Parts: sequence; C-alpha cells; structure tokens
Amino acid sequence: MDRNLTKGWTSLELAASSLYAACREKEILTTLDDAVAASGVPRDDIGKCYRLLVTELGLNIPVSDPVEYMSKVAWRAGARPDVEADAREIMSRAARAGITAGARPMALVGSALYLASLLDGQGLTQAGAATAAGVGEAAIRRQCKILKKIIDIGSVGARGGRRFGWLECKAGQR
Repeated sequence: MDRNLTKGWTSLELAASSLYAACREKEILTTLDDAVAASGVPRDDIGKCYRLLVTELGLNIPVSDPVEYMSKVAWRAGARPDVEADAREIMSRAARAGITAGARPMALVGSALYLASLLDGQGLTQAGAATAAGVGEAAIRRQCKILKKIIDIGSVGARGGRRFGWLECKAGQR
C-alpha cells in the first residue's frame, strides 16, 4: 500500500493476483486459469496486476516445470498410464533440447500427451488434449509442430511389440 500499487485496481483484482503470486512463489501448482475460475476476475486483469506485483515488489517467482502439470492434464483427458509415461518421455526430451523454457506449460503438456496418445493408439483428439490442458486447439498444433521437429518421436516408449513412428501415425497407416 505504501507504493500506491492499489491505484487503478479493484480489491478483487489485487486479491486474486496476490493469491496467484503466493501460490507461484510457494510452488503450488496453480495456473492463471485456476485463479480466474476461483475469482471471476478476467484473465488479462489478473495477469497485468500479477506482473505489476512481481516487478514492483521484487518477488522471486520460480519458473514452473511443465512436467509437474502432466498428471493433472492426463487425468482430465482420461489418458492411460502408458500414454502418460510416454508423454513424460517426450517432455523429458523437449527439456533436454531446451524448448520448454518460456513455452506455455499447459500447451506443451497437452501437446506431448496428444502425441503420446497417437503413438500408443489411444486416439486422444487435439480438441480433447486442448480441453484437458485448458488451452486452444491452435496452441496444441503449434506446440506439436515444435515437438515433432526436435524429438525423435518414433522411439518414444518402445515397450516391446511394434511401435509406430510419427510418419505412420500422420499418414493413418495404423
């Protein structure tokens, strides 16, 4: 209050942004959409107020690891454990390739889950992955393009038996 940070923000916007910042600071898995759902404050307002609080108060917010969200998204999508394991392997390869930093974590997780489901024959749709991750289908498609370029997806999760490569999945040769 001493820095006049409240000027132009409602109490609800400040409370929602502060709660989101506290969760992020304590590494509690919370997305911006979770804060929106809990408070009813528009996403843009929470985001702007959150950034103001972080910069003005010098908060040290750790970068979240997208893999931490995998169980939540896999459960929402109804993915089998083997699909989730393959999606984790895809995310691990993405992290080694250095493409997880700065990416939208939920879109990246949803895309990895979608690709793993294609490889394992579960048939999760882009729409299903997007809904489970709380992002749009376009975000899933963008992240899938990036993942497919960098990662050798055909070798993910070979647990015995014939595994289909990405080109076979794409061509519908399954």
